Order: sequence, then C-alpha cells, then structure tokens
Amino acid sequence: MATRALLLSGDAVRIEVDVAPGAWLDVVEATGTVAYEGDTPSSWTVDADVGDGGVLTWAGMPFVVSDEIATHRGTHIRLHGTGKVLMQEKLVLGRAGQTGGDLTTSLDAHDDTGPLQVEYLDLRRLARQMPGVFGNLRSMDTVTALGWTPEPFGEPDAGTTGPGETYFPLNRSGAALRWMGLGRFRDELCDPTFAAWREDAMHNFRRQRAAQRLRHEAEPGGREDGHVPAGAIMASAAEPNRRARQSGAPSM
Repeated sequence: MATRALLLSGDAVRIEVDVAPGAWLDVVEATGTVAYEGDTPSSWTVDADVGDGGVLTWAGMPFVVSDEIATHRGTHIRLHGTGKVLMQEKLVLGRAGQTGGDLTTSLDAHDDTGPLQVEYLDLRRLARQMPGVFGNLRSMDTVTALGWTPEPFGEPDAGTTGPGETYFPLNRSGAALRWMGLGRFRDELCDPTFAAWREDAMHNFRRQRAAQRLRHEAEPGGREDGHVPAGAIMASAAEPNRRARQSGAPSM
C-alpha cells in the first residue's frame, strides 16, 4: 500500500484484523494517510475481531482530509472474553493552507455482553462551523481503550496545548482521551497516554502468559523450560511479539 497513493477519490479501503485468543497484535502504520480531493466520496474502514485473552494495539498516524472531498472513517470492533483493544486516531482537517473537506467518523465497539462504545461524529464543513462543535480547529486526537479502564495519564496546564483535553471513562470496561486543537504538533498528551496505556495492557498480558506457561509446565508432557508437545503448540495462540505493519499513503 505504501507504493501508491491513498485515499484517492472513489477509493473504499477495508482492513480486516483477526486476533486469535491469547495473541497480541501490534499494528504499525509507516506513514499517514491523505484523503485526496475529488468528486466521488472515499472511505477507510477497519473491522477488528479480538479473541478471549487477546490484545490489539494500534497507534494510528495522521488521517488528513484534503479540500473538496467527502470521506468517511469507520471502525468496527468485537471483543470476546477478556480481549482488549487500544487504538489511537489522529484526524487533521486540510493539508497545508487548506481548511479540509467533509469528514464523518464512526466507532462501533461491542463485547460478548453488548455495546461498549457507539459514536458517530459529523465533521462536515457546515456542521463543524455550528456553535460548540469544532469552529476553526483543525486537529483531533483520540486514544480509546476497550476491555479495561486505565487511569488518565498526565494533566497539562489548561490551554497550553489546545482548547482542552477530555478523559471519558465508559459506562463499562473502557476509557477514551480526546484532544482538539489548531495543529496536531501541539498535542502533548495523547502520545504519552497511548504509550502508558499500552504498557498497562501488555503488563496484564505478560502476566497471563506467565500463568499459562506455569500451567503448561504442570501438565503431563510439559517440560521445565515451559515448552509443550508440538500438537499443543499448533493449537495454541500466536506468539505475543508478532508485529503487523500497516502502511498508508505519503503524508502531507
């Protein structure tokens, strides 16, 4: 995907992610993504399924909306059992010297019980100019944790990075931190928060893996080094240090 431009007018990109039970998948974007101008709307959709005990971490690079384009960015997440998701989404309205086109976003996250977070944001040009919506701001950074509720990380002086940062603990297991401002480079909170919450998620994951190794050692046929017979290995989840790379288009 890094060898060609995204998103061109009319493009509909769909990314499907399936994290096996007990596995860890870390998605790394090599560059940002630009939704280029054109007459036909474009879209970027992520559909993620995380198994019991699995962890999905995804630190998104800037998603830039050019002038004269209508684009939608959608995320669908399904958690099973004790699965966890940590995602960061950076939205930028307009390339250099632009105000940006029409953007809508949606997040639909469910677990085995029901909805965790359902959100739809209308950031089209007319809607975001309405009082109390977005005004002349150009950037929004959101870090979302699902499957557990981490505590907020840091608290900058009010007004130093933008109009404000808001921490939202969800009704059930989850939390979101959102920053809005004039330029994404002024955001001093979301990146450190993602790093801290990622370490929190992985600490619990590593503890669970250690407990699994102890159980394997106690099983008939298990070895002191924690290895189990080949048949059990074939049936087990993928190793946690596997990393997947997702690349986007050249940035601004």
